Amino acid sequence: MSANAPTFVELKQELLDVLDRHIDLLKTVPSIEIEHLDGVLFMMRSLGFMLDRAPKVLALEDLTEMHFMMFQYYSLLSELKYNLVLNFSYASLEGIPLLTIIASFPTTYETAMKQWWEDRTGLAVEETKQTIEIAAFQ
Repeated sequence: MSANAPTFVELKQELLDVLDRHIDLLKTVPSIEIEHLDGVLFMMRSLGFMLDRAPKVLALEDLTEMHFMMFQYYSLLSELKYNLVLNFSYASLEGIPLLTIIASFPTTYETAMKQWWEDRTGLAVEETKQTIEIAAFQ
Protein backbone atom coordinates (compact mmCIF):
# COMPACT_ATOMS: atom_id res chain seq x y z
CA MET A 1 0.00 0.00 0.00
CA SER A 2 1.02 3.60 -0.39
CA ALA A 3 2.79 5.63 2.26
CA ASN A 4 -0.43 7.43 3.18
CA ALA A 5 -2.35 4.18 3.77
CA PRO A 6 -4.36 4.09 6.99
CA THR A 7 -2.73 2.44 9.97
CA PHE A 8 -4.27 -0.35 11.99
CA VAL A 9 -5.10 2.17 14.73
CA GLU A 10 -6.88 4.47 12.25
CA LEU A 11 -8.87 1.58 10.77
CA LYS A 12 -9.68 0.29 14.24
CA GLN A 13 -11.01 3.71 15.25
CA GLU A 14 -13.12 3.87 12.08
CA LEU A 15 -14.58 0.43 12.83
CA LEU A 16 -15.28 1.44 16.43
CA ASP A 17 -17.05 4.56 15.11
CA VAL A 18 -19.14 2.37 12.79
CA LEU A 19 -20.12 0.08 15.65
CA ASP A 20 -20.92 3.09 17.84
CA ARG A 21 -23.13 4.55 15.11
CA HIS A 22 -24.94 1.22 14.75
CA ILE A 23 -25.49 0.92 18.50
CA ASP A 24 -26.77 4.51 18.67
CA LEU A 25 -29.21 3.69 15.89
CA LEU A 26 -30.47 0.60 17.70
CA LYS A 27 -30.94 2.31 21.04
CA THR A 28 -32.57 5.54 19.84
CA VAL A 29 -35.42 4.22 17.69
CA PRO A 30 -38.56 4.29 19.84
CA SER A 31 -40.85 2.78 17.19
CA ILE A 32 -41.05 1.76 13.54
CA GLU A 33 -44.03 2.57 11.38
CA ILE A 34 -45.43 -0.64 9.91
CA GLU A 35 -45.29 0.66 6.32
CA HIS A 36 -41.54 1.20 6.74
CA LEU A 37 -40.79 -2.06 8.55
CA ASP A 38 -39.54 -4.01 5.52
CA GLY A 39 -36.97 -1.33 4.67
CA VAL A 40 -35.84 -0.94 8.27
CA LEU A 41 -35.47 -4.70 8.71
CA PHE A 42 -33.51 -4.94 5.47
CA MET A 43 -31.18 -2.17 6.63
CA MET A 44 -30.70 -3.69 10.10
CA ARG A 45 -30.04 -7.19 8.73
CA SER A 46 -27.57 -5.72 6.25
CA LEU A 47 -25.72 -3.85 8.99
CA GLY A 48 -25.65 -6.99 11.12
CA PHE A 49 -24.23 -9.02 8.25
CA MET A 50 -21.55 -6.46 7.36
CA LEU A 51 -20.45 -6.01 10.98
CA ASP A 52 -20.67 -9.65 12.09
CA ARG A 53 -16.89 -10.20 12.03
CA ALA A 54 -16.02 -6.89 13.70
CA PRO A 55 -15.53 -8.19 17.28
CA LYS A 56 -13.20 -10.96 16.09
CA VAL A 57 -11.19 -8.59 13.91
CA LEU A 58 -10.85 -6.07 16.73
CA ALA A 59 -9.66 -8.82 19.10
CA LEU A 60 -7.12 -10.23 16.62
CA GLU A 61 -5.29 -6.95 16.00
CA ASP A 62 -4.14 -8.27 12.62
CA LEU A 63 -3.69 -5.62 9.90
CA THR A 64 -4.58 -7.95 7.02
CA GLU A 65 -7.79 -9.06 8.74
CA MET A 66 -8.62 -5.42 9.43
CA HIS A 67 -8.08 -4.57 5.76
CA PHE A 68 -10.43 -7.37 4.71
CA MET A 69 -12.99 -6.28 7.30
CA MET A 70 -12.95 -2.65 6.24
CA PHE A 71 -12.95 -3.43 2.52
CA GLN A 72 -16.00 -5.64 3.10
CA TYR A 73 -17.69 -2.98 5.23
CA TYR A 74 -17.20 -0.23 2.64
CA SER A 75 -18.29 -2.46 -0.24
CA LEU A 76 -21.41 -3.69 1.53
CA LEU A 77 -22.26 -0.20 2.75
CA SER A 78 -22.18 1.01 -0.83
CA GLU A 79 -24.40 -1.87 -1.94
CA LEU A 80 -26.80 -1.14 0.93
CA LYS A 81 -27.12 2.46 -0.24
CA TYR A 82 -28.04 1.29 -3.74
CA ASN A 83 -30.54 -1.22 -2.40
CA LEU A 84 -32.18 1.42 -0.24
CA VAL A 85 -32.52 3.80 -3.19
CA LEU A 86 -33.82 1.12 -5.54
CA ASN A 87 -36.06 -0.87 -3.22
CA PHE A 88 -36.85 1.15 -0.11
CA SER A 89 -36.69 4.81 -1.13
CA TYR A 90 -39.96 5.43 0.74
CA ALA A 91 -38.73 3.98 4.06
CA SER A 92 -37.74 6.12 7.02
CA LEU A 93 -37.19 6.05 10.77
CA GLU A 94 -38.79 8.83 12.77
CA GLY A 95 -39.23 10.74 9.50
CA ILE A 96 -35.57 10.44 8.47
CA PRO A 97 -35.04 8.57 5.18
CA LEU A 98 -33.03 5.37 5.60
CA LEU A 99 -30.54 6.55 2.99
CA THR A 100 -29.86 9.66 5.09
CA ILE A 101 -29.27 7.48 8.14
CA ILE A 102 -26.89 5.17 6.27
CA ALA A 103 -25.08 8.15 4.74
CA SER A 104 -24.02 9.09 8.29
CA PHE A 105 -21.90 5.94 8.62
CA PRO A 106 -18.18 6.69 8.22
CA THR A 107 -16.34 6.08 4.94
CA THR A 108 -13.05 7.80 5.72
CA TYR A 109 -10.76 5.11 4.26
CA GLU A 110 -13.03 3.69 1.55
CA THR A 111 -10.77 4.76 -1.32
CA ALA A 112 -7.65 3.43 0.42
CA MET A 113 -9.31 0.06 1.08
CA LYS A 114 -10.43 -0.23 -2.54
CA GLN A 115 -6.85 0.49 -3.57
CA TRP A 116 -5.58 -2.12 -1.10
CA TRP A 117 -7.94 -4.70 -2.64
CA GLU A 118 -6.90 -3.82 -6.18
CA ASP A 119 -3.20 -4.01 -5.24
CA ARG A 120 -3.72 -7.33 -3.46
CA THR A 121 -5.85 -9.05 -6.11
CA GLY A 122 -5.09 -7.25 -9.35
CA LEU A 123 -8.85 -6.79 -9.80
CA ALA A 124 -10.39 -3.38 -10.42
CA VAL A 125 -13.14 -2.38 -8.01
CA GLU A 126 -16.16 -1.06 -9.88
CA GLU A 127 -17.99 1.76 -8.15
CA THR A 128 -21.25 -0.06 -8.70
CA LYS A 129 -22.50 -3.28 -10.17
CA GLN A 130 -25.69 -1.48 -11.14
CA THR A 131 -26.47 -1.12 -14.82
CA ILE A 132 -28.74 1.88 -14.50
CA GLU A 133 -28.05 5.48 -13.67
CA ILE A 134 -29.22 6.48 -10.20
CA ALA A 135 -29.72 10.20 -9.73
CA ALA A 136 -29.35 10.00 -5.94
CA PHE A 137 -25.65 9.16 -6.36
CA GLN A 138 -24.69 11.96 -8.73
